[in-house]
Amino acid sequence: MKIINSCLLPPTSYFLTPTCIAVVGAGGKSTLIENLAEKFAAENKKVCITTTTHIYKNHDRENIFYAGTDEGEKLSYPGDEDFSRLCASYDVVLVEADGSKHFPIKIPNENEPVIPSNVNEIFVVMGLNALGRPVGEVCQRFDKEKLIAKFPGIDEKFLVNDELINFIAEKFYIRPLKKNFPDAKINFIKNDFLSLPTSCLLTPSSKVALILLASGMSKRFETDKNKLFYKIHGKEIFRYGLEALINAKKILSKNKINSQVFMTGGNIPEYDDVKIIDNPDRLEGIAGSIRHGTEAAIKNNCNAVLFFAADMPNFPAEDIAGLVREFLCSKKLCGCAFSNYPANPGIFDASMYKDLLKLSGDTGALKIIKQCPRDVHYYVVSPEKLFDIDTLNDTADF
Repeated sequence: MKIINSCLLPPTSYFLTPTCIAVVGAGGKSTLIENLAEKFAAENKKVCITTTTHIYKNHDRENIFYAGTDEGEKLSYPGDEDFSRLCASYDVVLVEADGSKHFPIKIPNENEPVIPSNVNEIFVVMGLNALGRPVGEVCQRFDKEKLIAKFPGIDEKFLVNDELINFIAEKFYIRPLKKNFPDAKINFIKNDFLSLPTSCLLTPSSKVALILLASGMSKRFETDKNKLFYKIHGKEIFRYGLEALINAKKILSKNKINSQVFMTGGNIPEYDDVKIIDNPDRLEGIAGSIRHGTEAAIKNNCNAVLFFAADMPNFPAEDIAGLVREFLCSKKLCGCAFSNYPANPGIFDASMYKDLLKLSGDTGALKIIKQCPRDVHYYVVSPEKLFDIDTLNDTADF
C-alpha cells in the first residue's frame, strides 16, 4: 500500500493498467477519477466512468465515456448486467464507489463503500483541507466512540491533524479493504490541492471582491425598522457580517490573497476600508444588489466576487477566508458554503460575471450554483453557521 500526498495527479510511471479501478473515501474522488481518465485516454485507452453510488453527469469526450442510470443532474449505478457489459467493452472502467456529500474526510457506515467484486485497484482519498478544522464539522458520520481509544477526549471540536486522517483511512478503509479484496492493489491518496500556489486562479496582482448584501427591504421582519439595523447584544445585525468580511480580508492577506470589502447600500464612515455600492434597484429584490455588486467587482478589477448575506451573524471570518482560499485553489467556476444543501456565502470566478449580471427580481446567485453543480467547490460547515435572521423571533435564537 502506497501513500501519496498529491493534488490528485500521481506520476504516470506509477500506474499499471487494471481493468476496473474503484475510488472511495472523501475530499477529491471525482477529481481523481477525471485525472485518471485523462491519463488513460491519452494512452489511447477506451475509458468508462461510472458509479455504484452517484456521480454528477459530464459530457463524453475523446476516449472517455460516462455510464449509469439517469437521475437528473446525476447518474447512479447502471445495474449488474450493464456493469458487466461495461467491463467487457472498455479498456478501463473507473468507478466512484463511495459518497461523501462534499465532506473532506469520512467514516463509512457498515454498507460502505460499494466496491465491485472484479476490482483490480482501489484508491482511498482523503482531503487535507480538513486539517485544522473541527472534526465534527468536516468528517462525514463523525462518531467519537469509534475514535476515542486512539484519541482520548476527542469530541466534535477536536481539530483535525494528519495523524487523525491517517488513522481514519487505515482503520475504516485500508484495513477492511485488504481483508475483503486481497488481490486488489490499494493506494492511499491525501488530496493536498491547497498547498500548491500555482493552482490558484489569482495572480499576486489580482483580488477578490468581498460584498456584504445589505440593501434589502426586510419584508418579513415585524418592525418598521430595517432589520439590518436592529441591535442584538448591543450591535446592529449587519455589523456582524461586515466585521466578519473585514477580518476575513486580514486572514486572506496573510495567505497572500488580495481582497476588497464592499457593502451594498448605507453609509458607514467608521469603516475606512469598506467601499459602499449604491443600489438604486433595492426595491427589485436580491438580484439588484448582486448585479450592482458584480459591476463594482468589474470596475475594481476583481477576478472573483463573493456575496455574503448581511443577516447571517454566525458565519465566522475564518470560514469566509477558508471558502475563498479553497475556491481559488479548486479551479472551479463557483463555490459556496454547504450543509446538506448549497448556501450563502457564494463565490464566483470572473468568467461567471455575465451570468450574475443577468439575474433579476428576487432570484439570488445560488440559482447559478444549482445550474452547474459539477463546477462548484462546496465548503462544508456546521448547520448553525448558516443561521439567518428573517423574523423578529429569530433574534431570540442568536
